[in-house]
Amino acid sequence: MHGRIKVRTTEEEKARKEKERQEKLKVFKHAMQKILYKRKQGEQDDEQLEITGKVLSSNPDIYTLWNIRREILILFSKTKNEEEMSKIYDTELNLTEYCLKINPKSYCSWHQREWVLTSRPNPDWKKELELCNTYLKYDERNFHTWDYRRFVVSQFKPPLQEEFDFTTEKLYDNFSNYSAWHYRSKMLVELYPDVKGGRPIQDNHHKHELKMVQSAAFTDPDDTSAWFYQRWLLGAVKVTIQLVSYTVTPLKTTLAWSRKVSNNYINSNVNIYFNNQLVEGKWIPCTGLEYDDLWIFEHNQEVSDNMDIKVEHGVGDEKQIINSEKYQPCTYVGKNKIFFKNQYSQPVIEELNEQLDSCRQLLALEPDNKWTLLTTTFFLYCIDANLYHKEIMVNLETLKDLDSQRAGYYSDLISKWSIEQQLPQDYNSNSLEYKISFSQKITSLPHLNYYSYCQVVDLSNQALTSRILPTLTKLQHCKVLNLSSNKINTLDGFPDIDLEELHLEDNIELDKMEVEVFKHKHKFMKIYF
Repeated sequence: MHGRIKVRTTEEEKARKEKERQEKLKVFKHAMQKILYKRKQGEQDDEQLEITGKVLSSNPDIYTLWNIRREILILFSKTKNEEEMSKIYDTELNLTEYCLKINPKSYCSWHQREWVLTSRPNPDWKKELELCNTYLKYDERNFHTWDYRRFVVSQFKPPLQEEFDFTTEKLYDNFSNYSAWHYRSKMLVELYPDVKGGRPIQDNHHKHELKMVQSAAFTDPDDTSAWFYQRWLLGAVKVTIQLVSYTVTPLKTTLAWSRKVSNNYINSNVNIYFNNQLVEGKWIPCTGLEYDDLWIFEHNQEVSDNMDIKVEHGVGDEKQIINSEKYQPCTYVGKNKIFFKNQYSQPVIEELNEQLDSCRQLLALEPDNKWTLLTTTFFLYCIDANLYHKEIMVNLETLKDLDSQRAGYYSDLISKWSIEQQLPQDYNSNSLEYKISFSQKITSLPHLNYYSYCQVVDLSNQALTSRILPTLTKLQHCKVLNLSSNKINTLDGFPDIDLEELHLEDNIELDKMEVEVFKHKHKFMKIYF
């Protein structure tokens, strides 16, 4: 027994650790009491810096202590010379660096370091960039370090290509790096914009990035970071603003857009003519927001039968005239061509087809990999949504089973892409009615602004919930709205639109008393329940 090291029992070890914890807590409480007392007394001095520094060295996430230190440094900067302040700032940077070694994800420490560098004259930004390199060697995915790096780069402004190459290096070290992919996306658009074609990224670099992200995704099909970057790349296409339709009646004039636009945009780029006379008026956003995809035009011109009404839209020399047709007496609708296909260049389309083939091969090996199946589905949609529509729908239904936690997301995609298939057909007709013409039940109402001209809207026998109610404000010309046989459970959020009839039958979760109150508030509307 002699000569052997005594090993503490579990109870003895627990008691020892508890004693240490109590001693540390006692020291911490004493230090905090003194710090707060000195602050209350207005004692902003070296001793306060020393005490707060000791506490932060053990726990760098007490933001109040960093605030106290900033107050002291600001006071010192008014009384001390530049050389003295330079030493104080150096000490502060050393403290933050020590704290970051304890906790590299300390918001407070990173923020304090930013503050010091922007407060002092002639900061050494090159050293800060090297510091970022060091910390990213420890943990290449630490988004705090990446955020700080972006801050340093914004001040130091090194060659952008060097930063881009740095992300390449980090991604080849570890493809599972959200921050590096995100940082890369910001620089890609700046470094390689397609000036001539008007696209966000030059074709050859767009193709290169697609190849790189494919390698990452296939290296680890279950890692999400590369898939998300790939999704961003698929969305990096040329997007134009289109006036999709407009409606003129004696009661209201509205313009629907493919994207949300501002009042300034409309005033600068839109002219409305009644019988070749320019109409002056005021634009009101349908939702009341600064940017909207449906605008109401208030004017004092009389709308009569057999008028010539047209809208001119364009930027610079590129003008488009959309003429209207009379759908009913004193009711005019102008429609544009509907086009949802992404405007990829031919080289990018060829690359997408190659990657589609690769995804199909991977699916053959791993048929239950949701990311591969979802990416395959997005490739099909981007390459030719019309040609592959049936396969896309089958894939989304499969994804609802494979990934039940995101079933709502896939259902909304089914709604959106099915409605996009229906819209061109509806725009080729002269009907003022909107009715779902496909078998899938919709769960959301995308592109509802495209149907703002409709007077009868039949959304019955769908899977709509009360969350869609605020979007119904886009139905500015609707007279009859059918929401029967859905999943509406409250009318809270129903917009103020001028309906004549509202059908709510067979929404079994809808409270009868709430409907009665709703009827009382809308006495001029026929409500069926």
